[in-house]
Amino acid sequence: MPPSRNRKIPKEPVEGDFTLFFWGPEKFARRKAILKAFTINPLFSKTDVVLPSLARKDAWTRAAHQARELIRLKLQHDWSHAQFMEAIRLTDNMLPVQPQFRIFLSNLERQMTDKQKAIWVPKAERFEIFGSYAQTELGHGSNVRGIETTATFDGERDEFVIESPTASSTKYWIGTTGVWATHSIVVARLVIGGKDYGNHLFLTQIRELETQRLMPGVEIYELGPKAFQGMLGTDNGAMRFHGVSIPREQMLMRNARVERDGTYVAPKNGKHSYGSMVTVRAIMAESTGWDLLKPVAVAYYYTSYRKQFRKNKEQQEETTVLDYASVQHRLIPLLAQATTLVLVGQRIKKAYDAYTANYIKTGDFSQLEDFHLQTVGAKVYSTEIAGHGVETCRIMCGGHGYHALSGFGRMYANAINAVTYEGGSAGDIEALAEWDGGGVADVVISFPLAPEVQRWALEERLVNLVQQHIEDTNEGRDTSYACHALTMAHGDFVYWKGFHELLQDLQEGSNPFLEPVASLFNVFALSVLQVPHHPTLVAALPLSQAQHKRLRLAKSAAVEQLAEKHLSDIIAAYGFTEYELDSALARSDKEPYEALFEEGAVTSEMSGDGMAHLWPMMVDTRQMWRRIEEERGGKARL
Repeated sequence: MPPSRNRKIPKEPVEGDFTLFFWGPEKFARRKAILKAFTINPLFSKTDVVLPSLARKDAWTRAAHQARELIRLKLQHDWSHAQFMEAIRLTDNMLPVQPQFRIFLSNLERQMTDKQKAIWVPKAERFEIFGSYAQTELGHGSNVRGIETTATFDGERDEFVIESPTASSTKYWIGTTGVWATHSIVVARLVIGGKDYGNHLFLTQIRELETQRLMPGVEIYELGPKAFQGMLGTDNGAMRFHGVSIPREQMLMRNARVERDGTYVAPKNGKHSYGSMVTVRAIMAESTGWDLLKPVAVAYYYTSYRKQFRKNKEQQEETTVLDYASVQHRLIPLLAQATTLVLVGQRIKKAYDAYTANYIKTGDFSQLEDFHLQTVGAKVYSTEIAGHGVETCRIMCGGHGYHALSGFGRMYANAINAVTYEGGSAGDIEALAEWDGGGVADVVISFPLAPEVQRWALEERLVNLVQQHIEDTNEGRDTSYACHALTMAHGDFVYWKGFHELLQDLQEGSNPFLEPVASLFNVFALSVLQVPHHPTLVAALPLSQAQHKRLRLAKSAAVEQLAEKHLSDIIAAYGFTEYELDSALARSDKEPYEALFEEGAVTSEMSGDGMAHLWPMMVDTRQMWRRIEEERGGKARL
């Protein structure tokens, strides 16, 4: 007998112990306040406007107005920076104001002196200036050492002159710069007296505050459409500098500085430049999990409604799609993996926040390189799982998943971009190959896999890949492809270890949700072992055919147990509201078929008389053959 499926989709957040375990009390309270503000404000309605039907310019204009309204809400209600950023994410549209706290202000706080911060941080917090972060160039992205933009010190004028010396030095993909930003933190090569001191950060005004017009010497263009119509609310820009002068005091000088006489004072630790990307990657370590959980929830609600075929001839009704193994074995591992990304990502972000607070207070950034390596791996690992996972959810929902109103297109477009921004190249992930693989246990493999055996399998696989990488490197082979496999194997182990530690903490108390969390942990471990994220990982864990069979059966049993006992409760605990999911397949007061018909077909701008102006052309086209025959001098054939 299949378990009952809960298709109750809430209109507002429902609080409970299990829910607070996933969200955390503070995040849940912020989310509740944001949803209350959004659902009564027409500007944030997700039903009054069909976003996929809007022209890109109109969609961005709407996003700009939403950004302005969010600024008002933050200033009026004293929202925290965290709440403001979470509100942006709830719009599903990456508003132009997104970088203000995510990377602009965070860099001011981490990289400026106390004197500089006293001037600039209040301006950013009050939105007197709109900020962006300009690192990527046409010719170089992840390889920051290759950046060509220069900042040359002019001792006579006590200024830096920012210059784009080549076409490839054009700053490109710079978020919120095409139209919105007034100031940008520009990554440029510091040059003093002809000597290149490498990349440093320079706060550069790019637009006039009174008119929004470009500053002299600044050349900016908006990039145009992105793939899959993603990031509609972000005006990515292309930017060039032609002798743009800024005061010397606008170099971010907390770690390195240039004195009035042109003396360069080097940083105590050259790794300080990692901080900018590490900050964003630490956020992404958790946020990608939430990006995947929403499509998982939509797929759950739809496949628990949809019926198709019969498992046997004796059945009176068709089988609910979710009861097929072909759906469960795709959906439930994604639920477990997304949960792992969230729970372990929360720990990574918390540890990085603690490091940041200590660094700002003491100047000690000895842990930064460790966080750099950790977050590089987490970023590559989490974004790949999320991007592929969203598409898997769409496919699970069949043809209706392809409709824009299902939401999967929007979710995919806004998740897949993260695979490439903020790094992820071979150069980034090769750093992970330095891991020495210490601590491998000598475990006799048996099934079902107990945690100590899971650990052995994950470590054994990882160590084999590290050894292979060392051998290939010593023999001069290109290891960039192998490094990707190594990164995914490293991510499997790091996230498994983090989840296992969390589970051990839960076991010390009396938690009513320990069993479903343990079930999620088990599915995560067995799924990444039995269906790895990279094809070469299978060979990296040499098992016999009998062992492979037992692993497959163990994973199947774990998936079926979670489906039968815990799936509905876990989905309910996450409790995504109708507003958050924004999918015709998951409405609280409509069945999916009803929503698709009414919201899609009936209200389409091309339905009814919407295209009546083209009817005469269509009628005329059907007569075209007759005119062509007559022009040839012959009679029209009937």
